[in-house]
Amino acid sequence: MRRQRFGSRFAFGRLHLALVGLLCFAPASIRANDAVVPVPRPDQWWQQRHQSMNERVKQGNVDLIFIGDSITHGWEGEGKQVWDAYYAHRHAVNLGIGGDRTQHVLWRLENGNIDGISPKLAVVMIGTNNAASNEPEETAEGIKAIVEKLRTRLPQTRILLLAIFPRGENPQDPLRQKNERVNELISKLDDGVHVKFVNINSAFLTIDGTLPKEIMPDLLHPNVRGYAIWAAAIEPYVAEVLGPLPAPEGKPDEEGFVPLFDGKTIAGWRKAGGGATYWVEDGCIVGKVGLGPNTFLCTEKTFRNFILKLEAKFDQPGNSGIQIRSHQRPDTGRVYGYQCEIDPSDRAWSGGIYDEARRGWLFKLDKNEEARKAFKPEDWNEFVIEANGRRIRTWVNGVPCADFTDESDQADLEGFIALQVHAGKQGQIRWRNIRIKELPDNQ
Repeated sequence: MRRQRFGSRFAFGRLHLALVGLLCFAPASIRANDAVVPVPRPDQWWQQRHQSMNERVKQGNVDLIFIGDSITHGWEGEGKQVWDAYYAHRHAVNLGIGGDRTQHVLWRLENGNIDGISPKLAVVMIGTNNAASNEPEETAEGIKAIVEKLRTRLPQTRILLLAIFPRGENPQDPLRQKNERVNELISKLDDGVHVKFVNINSAFLTIDGTLPKEIMPDLLHPNVRGYAIWAAAIEPYVAEVLGPLPAPEGKPDEEGFVPLFDGKTIAGWRKAGGGATYWVEDGCIVGKVGLGPNTFLCTEKTFRNFILKLEAKFDQPGNSGIQIRSHQRPDTGRVYGYQCEIDPSDRAWSGGIYDEARRGWLFKLDKNEEARKAFKPEDWNEFVIEANGRRIRTWVNGVPCADFTDESDQADLEGFIALQVHAGKQGQIRWRNIRIKELPDNQ
């Protein structure tokens, strides 16, 4: 395949490094395991790339390293735009080389790739090139050796160990199955202190386990969409170590609206709920249905009185909504609160108001034919939501939809905003031009 807060999420306890050393993945045979024997590759281009990485780390100022093969190497190709948005300003260094196996990474770590640096975080994803010639137990031993090497040489560095990414069209692919067995084994390297194992593979797959060529055209290497999914999926873990991405900034426009989305990253947002996937593409936040319950991309900030404007369009019909003044239950994490419906079905209640995970429908559109006709299922739609005191009003493409005043004792006067992907068998939606104008309490 040659191609040129560690806290709640990491849930660290106080285990010792010795635990990692005790883990053993016994090979199925008694032959020597070449996956754990450090060795360079003779190719001139490989030697040159290795040396160029050594020269870069000699310059210092390294807070984040990515270690891997051509999939990691590809941050400099298909993934460059995403890398620049998420990692360039975080003093990141790419230590990926196309075609590498675990033994080649081991050699590089012993020969300059991490000399003289003490990064805060190392992201490791390696092993798919071992699948053809090594048994899963052997590959897992090679990955364990890499983790131990990093722990020895970089004792202060946190390690985010990623599951080997899916490959092949479907779950029956033999190499994918071998990699999944490796992932089961290396998950035990999560020591609760310095090493965090994370499997983000479902983010790349459809619900039935198919790997779309729209994400990995050769069913192995991500394209720009794949790298955007990768970056968004691991951002919570990266942010816990390096700090969050800068929140969206922008001067108010002529009407006083400021952006909630920077057009490049999920900065200022966090995922909650089920297994839907969110990423940034072409200046849009994209949400794709996944396993589990409803999923939400929530603002880190809460809002009280405001006018919210955004545009939404379905790539694939499903069900969605825009949460306002919402919250999460502390025991289950379930998101609840007001939702402006996005409904491409024949019911056509886009703009109606639903109380997610609580009271159900608060304002239906069954008697508002003009509002039901406002939403365009195959085009962009502008949603405007005004929340002012107990009154909530919505518009879709300029057409008034809901006008609801919540006089109950469950009325929420403040909370976060969230973009919902409803549970189901299909659905993909994108949002853009997300902006808000906060209103004074006395308005």
